[in-house]
Amino acid sequence: MNKKSPRIGITVDNFKGLTPSQLLTITSKFGVRFVELTESVFDDLDNVKKTVGEMETGFHLPNLHDFGYDFSHRDKHEHIQKLIKKINENYRDLNIQYCLSHPPEDDNESQPTDAQVEYLLSNLKQLEPPIILENTQYITPEQFEKFYAKAQQVLGDKLVGKCFDASHYFLSGNDPVKFLSEMNSDVFCLHLSDCKNDMDAHLPFGLGGQLPIDEILKQVKRKNFSGFINLELMPRKLSDVRPLIESYLMVTKNFSYFRYLRSKIQLLMQYRSLKKMLKQAFSK
Repeated sequence: MNKKSPRIGITVDNFKGLTPSQLLTITSKFGVRFVELTESVFDDLDNVKKTVGEMETGFHLPNLHDFGYDFSHRDKHEHIQKLIKKINENYRDLNIQYCLSHPPEDDNESQPTDAQVEYLLSNLKQLEPPIILENTQYITPEQFEKFYAKAQQVLGDKLVGKCFDASHYFLSGNDPVKFLSEMNSDVFCLHLSDCKNDMDAHLPFGLGGQLPIDEILKQVKRKNFSGFINLELMPRKLSDVRPLIESYLMVTKNFSYFRYLRSKIQLLMQYRSLKKMLKQAFSK
């Protein structure tokens, strides 16, 4: 990989009454130039198109944990087809660089069947943006590699790499630091958030999680990673927002002190308006 700094961003979704376009406005105030979107963007599409500007985006396709379904659920066929159409019609205006999918998941946390895998891949093949695939907590690294190899056969050049979720890997009983010390160019994107030993909590860093984030960032920098890093952080109360921002700044500082300093200055300049918007959101 070259020595270009990675694009560092956060997930933008409906949150506490704030729309995706409002959250894009907030994140841009402290220098974020990449975000990962979800299907909620289509409830606010015109405003998002006006707000996104030159910001790069990724698109996290629905997953069972957050949306109650994924692209392997045949009972959601009509909804899936409508979402595919919306993505294909709007991905250029939304600056979508990739669509991300988990392997098939179900409520029993059992291994996906061949039929589930085939249906998911047939839906991913219809998408026009590039595809990346993310490891999950409930399948082993070996099972994920088998799924990825099958996806390569079906998707061909449309599949451009993997998203490595460090918390998922940690919670599956594996060492994310070791993985990152050995990672190759297949890794297109990283998902980072802190977690408890038994829960994918999506915590900002410094709030009591167990993920070895300092060692992870050290390895990512050592490998000259230049892809996307998305922080999947979920503030549960107003006091969590500051650690979320500090998490973004910490990761940014690890790769570029200039970008860190610029974000810090922008944040100080916008602090009052940002605090007012967030206070209103958490009071609802």
